Amino acid sequence: MRRSSILFNLLGTVGLVGLLSGCGSGGGGAASGPVSGSTSGSAAASGTVTGFGSVYVNGKKFETNDVEVIHDGQSERCSISPSTHCGLKEGMTVKVSGSFNGSSRSASTITQEDTLEGPITSKSQVDANNGTLAVLGQTVIVDSTTRFDSGINLTTLSNGNVIEVSGFVKSDGTIVASFIEQKAGVGVCSPVCEVKGTIKGHDAVLATFQVGGLNVTYDNNTIIGDMTVPSGSNWDGLFVEVKGTNLSVNAGVPTLIATKVEPENEGVGNDVDEFEVEGFVTQAGTPNGNIIEFTIGTTPVKTTASTEFRGGIVDEIVLGAKMSAEGRFDGSPLIPKHVKFHASVKLEGNISAIDPDAKTFTITGLSGVTVSVNSQSEFKANGENQVTGLTHLSVGDHMRVRGRVGSNNFVIATRVEQRSGDTDVDLQGPVQSISGQVLTILGVAVDTSTISNDNFEGLNERLIGHAPFFNAVKEGMLVKVKGRLDGAVVTWREAELED
Repeated sequence: MRRSSILFNLLGTVGLVGLLSGCGSGGGGAASGPVSGSTSGSAAASGTVTGFGSVYVNGKKFETNDVEVIHDGQSERCSISPSTHCGLKEGMTVKVSGSFNGSSRSASTITQEDTLEGPITSKSQVDANNGTLAVLGQTVIVDSTTRFDSGINLTTLSNGNVIEVSGFVKSDGTIVASFIEQKAGVGVCSPVCEVKGTIKGHDAVLATFQVGGLNVTYDNNTIIGDMTVPSGSNWDGLFVEVKGTNLSVNAGVPTLIATKVEPENEGVGNDVDEFEVEGFVTQAGTPNGNIIEFTIGTTPVKTTASTEFRGGIVDEIVLGAKMSAEGRFDGSPLIPKHVKFHASVKLEGNISAIDPDAKTFTITGLSGVTVSVNSQSEFKANGENQVTGLTHLSVGDHMRVRGRVGSNNFVIATRVEQRSGDTDVDLQGPVQSISGQVLTILGVAVDTSTISNDNFEGLNERLIGHAPFFNAVKEGMLVKVKGRLDGAVVTWREAELED
């Protein structure tokens, strides 16, 4: 596995930044029980707010009675409820520290962490829900999973608008937005510009470096905290947070005079009995059975033979996959009890049509589903073939697709893999409706009457039969169905509930 020692020492992006300082060591626990056998201990999570009524982070509930909530740099004591959110909103990225007792978690501190703040310099809009923004020289991906603050959306935002972005940094520096809110001012740092990312092009003599497409200048008064003394290019590869108030743009290239540069490594070394991190895979090794070393954001993870894989298999832990991992953390790496794939859509089948101009294709037997590719989609060839985009694919090619739900049954592909010819057809996605024995998934009407009773599976691949399956399945749940193509018609053979 290719590692950067810097990345393995800096647990950032959405990792352990300032997260572990209040967490002790006393056992371990997971959602359904302790990680290491104890019934109580320290707990922490890093990811997106997914609900309220207390607070849910990555789908995990933390009780929030009189907790410290830090939002926009301001701290308050607050009790979060369905009607009182203490400045937090769904889609914001946060870090939570606290404790667990049995299956119950309690938060002591919640810190809202944005990834980027500054003026928009350009906007490329595909439709009302999908597009890209350029902010401080960073490319921000916006899709139908991105949440916006009330009163704004992708259409209403314009060049010069100052926005704050919560999200996740990918290995190429692009930011996938989970929440966007508009700030005051136009074309300025209001009151401050900030960006998190990896330093490149450091020149200690000139006191400059780049983060993405942003030029940064600094002086000795800027060096804060644990930054090493600048020498040559020794800052290259560090994941940092940069803040400044003086922004200029020359020939389309933004330059920020930094007032603060610091690495994202506070709190490293503390133990957490139950820790969950969410983000994109930025490094991935080669699996040996179910054991693999990889990095989520900048948090190193190493699975074991007993690690549970949810929503995917070990071979799908690849660069750019969005995942979460939960387990005990005692320095490095995180040893997960389970890992979960967040790109919830999986498709397999033969290409029926390709539209290179629209950058889309469709799959035979999955009428109504359109696969959309973009610059962030990863292509993998079959054998020695070269596949870098739709121009290398043909109608009839057998493909596997992993992605996330877009608008109007579009699937935004994160990974497109060419396979050997086959008649297998797979469809995994959220259930949109249930009518008798017909499940509608991504607009595809799946008639489960052709599936034998012993091919209905519950969670964790347990055979449960037809009646228990339909007692359990609900709209919005993730379901995977498998079938066989006969001409243009799919005969469905298996159905499985997914976590």
